[in-house]
This record gives sequence, structure tokens and C-alpha cells, in this order.
Amino acid sequence: MARSFADFPVEIIQIIASYLPNSGIKTLRLTCHTLCNTVCLRLDRAFLSANPLNIAVFRAIADSETFRHGIKEIIWDDARFIKAPLGEFHIADEREDLWIDEETGCPEWFVDACKENREGLEMRKYPHSDQGHVEQLALVEEQAAAELPLKISWQYYQNLLQQQEDMIIFNMDAEALEYGVRRFPALKRVTVTPAAHGWIFTPLYKTPMIRAFPKGFNYPIPRGWPDIPEGTYKPEATPWEDEATQKDYRGFGIVMRALASYIDHHVSELIITANTLQTGLNCRVLETPNTQYTDFATILRKPGFTRLDLSLLVRGQERTGWPVYRNGYLRRALDGAHSLEHISLSTNVDEDPASDSTIPGSAGGRDQLVPLRAIFPVNTWKSLRHFSLSGFLVDKDDIISFLSALPPTLRSVHLGFLYFVDHGGSYRELLIDMRDKLDWRTRDPADRPVVSLAKPTFYKQIGHAVWLDNEVREFLYGEGENPFYGGGIAVDDNGVIRDAFLPGVEWKNEGN
Repeated sequence: MARSFADFPVEIIQIIASYLPNSGIKTLRLTCHTLCNTVCLRLDRAFLSANPLNIAVFRAIADSETFRHGIKEIIWDDARFIKAPLGEFHIADEREDLWIDEETGCPEWFVDACKENREGLEMRKYPHSDQGHVEQLALVEEQAAAELPLKISWQYYQNLLQQQEDMIIFNMDAEALEYGVRRFPALKRVTVTPAAHGWIFTPLYKTPMIRAFPKGFNYPIPRGWPDIPEGTYKPEATPWEDEATQKDYRGFGIVMRALASYIDHHVSELIITANTLQTGLNCRVLETPNTQYTDFATILRKPGFTRLDLSLLVRGQERTGWPVYRNGYLRRALDGAHSLEHISLSTNVDEDPASDSTIPGSAGGRDQLVPLRAIFPVNTWKSLRHFSLSGFLVDKDDIISFLSALPPTLRSVHLGFLYFVDHGGSYRELLIDMRDKLDWRTRDPADRPVVSLAKPTFYKQIGHAVWLDNEVREFLYGEGENPFYGGGIAVDDNGVIRDAFLPGVEWKNEGN
């Protein structure tokens, strides 16, 4: 005798539903009242930005007695749509018709951005087009095949832009955040990022706004924070007191104020990440006392604060001796986090073609070196479990000295995109010293720190990196070969390539 799915025991239905994505669960719940009451959506994070749909969904979750108790993370999309790119010749005078593309009727800058998206789409998918990632590629191809006429995309984009401006004028997103922080009792983590939109047809986060985009919608990908596209002018860290600077980081300021002013929240993790984009939080917020710095330090001092991920925009600091690290403000803020278990610091420091070498001039003179202990108050952190450093000018002896001072609670270390100063060693020498001078190899296998190491790919693609996890593990703790040649250059076919914008996807490195 045939039975419907709804007649199955509740436990069986819930087990089956646990394998479905939320989109599948939504469809299942619509089939009948029994399944609607049996299967619940898995909502553990909420998205927020200056968009009315994101705000409406965020507030609906905050008002729901069913869902608000499960929210553990708020992700603030700090990217904003632009009226036109600053500094572009397209907006040189008031006669805007001079800069309208005759074929599409859209502004030339919009047409150019959409064209670059299509070109970039091909570039981003080619490295792993034959690696078996059929599902991800199929979704992208489906969107690309349905691309809307540019005129329609431009009209939709203008609507998004106007909605955004309305939300900002009335501070609707800031008010929603303050409300949510008070309504989510399980809230543990807040993430601020300009990378939510990812790349065309492949967003990093599918926010309600992005989910609502019409299929095939091509648009200039918003970033918010000053970005550094390949081959263009590269912005520097400007004075924090400049109005334009604080406008770029509006979301950061809102989040800091909301968390610092409400003392009863349970947020113990703060992630401020560019997700490998060539940007970051303007480091000059750490230059002199200011409201945002005070709020930031207050959050880190909260008892039980355990995790900080911090991406910094540092361009320009190299000419003035790295005051962001030497003035002590960052170190004092970090020194307040006595319970810290996870610290990740990344920057957009420039790669030098001759880096990872002992040749003078490889990655700057030794005056460019800032000792790690001048930045990180290692003696304060008695419970540290994870340390990550990426995008830094380093000396291998300084790294070894610092790692040796980390507490025995340490369980993982990530080192990525490091550039060694004059006579400062190389990756090859660093790994040899980590094996021979640290006591990690003699520890119980369960207590040995897991070491991951990331290097640039031979082709230039933001978000892509070669990861040498297995090779490094075998060299440090087994009988494996050093994955680097004598000059510190990685062996050609070692490691795997990962895309920071496609979590969980990796493919074999075949020629770095």
C-alpha cells in the first residue's frame, strides 16, 4: 500500500531533510501542512546591507520567535553600488550624453564593466574547467546564457542604487543592526566584508537581495572599500579623519558602534575581511585615537572575546616606516583580548617579483621589517589555538622566534603570501627551521600545530592561491621533501589550487 512522504516517522523526515539545501526545504514545506510543521529552515546567519529587501528579511527574522533564537552570525555586506566610477573620464562634464553608448543607450562605464565581467568570467573558470566541478560551472553557464539586455540591467541597477541611497539617508540599515543585536540571543559572530557579491554570477554570499536578482543580471560588482584592480591606479591608506575615507567604511563604523554601545550581547568573534581582494580596512583608523578605534578596542576587551580576523589596506605605509605597526595602537587593542583563541591578520602589501630570496632588494631593505612581537602581544594570549599571517614583509628568524613564544595550546598556523626582506631567508629555510628549531615535531601528534602555507599561482587571479598543506605536513612531521627549491621557489607541481570565492573547491596544481 503506497504511502506519502508525509506519513513517514518525523525522525526519518528530519534526517532526509537535513541533506537538503534551504531552497529545497522551502519547496518541501510548501507541499503540505504536515511537512511545513515538521521540517524547519536552517537559519543560523542573517545578512544586512543598505538594501530594503535585506533589511526587511533581517527584521522579519529578528521578529520571529521561531528563527531569531538560532541566529549565530550577522554578515554585513559593506559593498555599495556606485553612480559612476570616481576619476573616470566618462563623467568629465555635465553633458552626460557624450558618454552614452550608442548601441545600448547605457553609460559607457556601465557597458565597459559588464564587458569586463564577461571576460573575467571566462578567466576565472578556465583553471578548473576540466577538474570535475560540473555543478558550479553549470550554474554559471545557465546564468550567462540568460544574460539580460544591457538596457534592462541598467534600469534594474538604477533601481538598486536609488533604494540604497534611500536606506542610507534614513539610516535604516544601522537601525536594523542595533535591533538585531538585541534580538538574537545566540549571536556569536559578526562579519564585515566588501566581497559579498564575489564575481559575476558567483556571489560569495547569496543575500536576499542577490537571490532576488533576475536571472542573467550583469552589473558592475560593488566593493565599497577602495579596491585595487589589476593595471589601474592603486589607492593608498588615506587619513582616517577625511570624510571620504569614513564614508568608504560606513558599515565598519556602524558595526563597531552597535557592538560597543550594547554591553549585553554575546558576540565573541569579529571578522573584518576582504576575502583576498586587494583591499582592506584603512589601517590609518589605527593611527590616532578616534571613535571607531575606541569602539574596536572596547569590543576586543569584552570578557570572552575569542576571535579576530582583520584585513588591512596598508599601501603607502612602506614610505613612512610602517607607523600603523610601530605606533602601538593595534598592539594595545589586541592586548585587551585576554581570552583570544584565534587571530588572523592579512594585508594587501605588494608582491615583489624577486621576493623569497636572500638577494638584497628582494622584498625591501631591513628597515622595512617590523618584528612580529611589536604587533602581537603574544605573552597575553594564554589560550591561543590559531595564528594566521598573510601579506607581510618578514624575516625567517623573527618568525621562528615568534612561533616559539606561542602557547602550547596552539593547534594551527597559516602563513601566506610572505615576502622576505634582505637577507631574511626564504620559504625553504623557514620550513627547515620550523622543523629543526621548534619543538613541535617532538610533541604528541594530537598536540602538533597543523601548518598551512599559501603561495601565489603562476597566473594572476585574485582569490586563487597554491596551498601546500600536505607537503608541509610531511616535511615538518614526516619524511617528506621540502616543497621549495634552494631559492625559495615552490616545486612546480606541488600542492592544490583553491579559490577563496568557491569554498570547498580545489584542483591539482599543475605548474606553479
